[in-house]
Amino acid sequence: MFHVVLAALAVLLLAPGVMTALHLAVMATASLRFRAERPEGEIPPVRFLVVVPAHNEELLLGATLQAIVDSKRDRDQILVVDDRSDDRTGEIAASFGATVLRRNPGDEPGRAAARQAAIEYSKTIEWDAMAMIDADSVVAVDYFARCEAALANGAQALQARSEAERGNRLVDQAAIASFAVQGVTLPRGREALHLPVRLRGTGMVLRRDLLERLRFTATASEDLQVSLDLVQEGVRTRHVDDARLRSANADSWRVASTQKQRYEAGRMGAARAFVPKLLRCRNAAGFEAAWFLVSPPFALAVGLLLLGFVPAAFSGVWPVIWVAPVALALLTWCFAIASVQARVGPRIVLALLFAPFYIAWKLIIQTKALLQMRGGVPEFGATARGKA
Repeated sequence: MFHVVLAALAVLLLAPGVMTALHLAVMATASLRFRAERPEGEIPPVRFLVVVPAHNEELLLGATLQAIVDSKRDRDQILVVDDRSDDRTGEIAASFGATVLRRNPGDEPGRAAARQAAIEYSKTIEWDAMAMIDADSVVAVDYFARCEAALANGAQALQARSEAERGNRLVDQAAIASFAVQGVTLPRGREALHLPVRLRGTGMVLRRDLLERLRFTATASEDLQVSLDLVQEGVRTRHVDDARLRSANADSWRVASTQKQRYEAGRMGAARAFVPKLLRCRNAAGFEAAWFLVSPPFALAVGLLLLGFVPAAFSGVWPVIWVAPVALALLTWCFAIASVQARVGPRIVLALLFAPFYIAWKLIIQTKALLQMRGGVPEFGATARGKA
């Protein structure tokens, strides 16, 4: 009887990790078939409205806008949403020739509100597609030309290849590893399987007629909310691997913890609100999106598999004992593919030595996010920046 109890406990712990391992293994394997689509014939010109939401971003905004200026064409415009800032954010934006939309301290807080304010303002000006770039992201010099070419293939919504800024700190390596899976391999896999990719906030491009039907309303992970709205509409968001941008990493583990809690709380809130609707879509896009929402993140899946292996090993039930090693092998396969595709470099191998610390950190974050969900998804505010 005791062995049965141990086996049941093992299955309870292992099941979520197995869901993640199967999902990521399928996507990583599919990503090997990814080939960037090239437009045929002449590329129609697109007028981009480049929207940069910014709250107290005086430290990073200059580099972001300089990269945008270097990449944009004369027909493109820049709109910076100065979101209730009390620093030089608006002044810096104006110095780069951007239109500045000021939101006052009493206005509704949150990134979704800032994005929605830009959409409302944009109704008074002429543009064809909106490119949203966070104030801590730097685009490649050919970014808008690559997005324009992707739109020429008939896409209504795009997500650029989003990666973390290179750095030597452990927190940098953690971000690089996470972005390798989430920003490169997963989108490539979804694109190869003709599934919609997930919008990531920074690097998303939406055509005007589509965007004006949508609303950004989520307290956390507003990009995920819009992604799921598009899945329900049957709109396939495309991955543009040639349009690339890199985002600054958190200044510390404390700041990184807040970022991860915001994301996980948003994902939990989205799972609660969208999974039944996605399953009712009765198509591959809806099923994959629901599968993603109910699966724990990579590091948490590893932690659950390791925890589940302990009672499994003592249960004596061999089919259960083998679940954890097989699932961990699938996750290793996914990480290996992501590391090659994102060219993460040798430092990431050294960072793996700290994996036990990282897994414990993610378990704590997941627990905090779950506890915060008792009163609904909280408003986390903008990412804190250190002083130069």
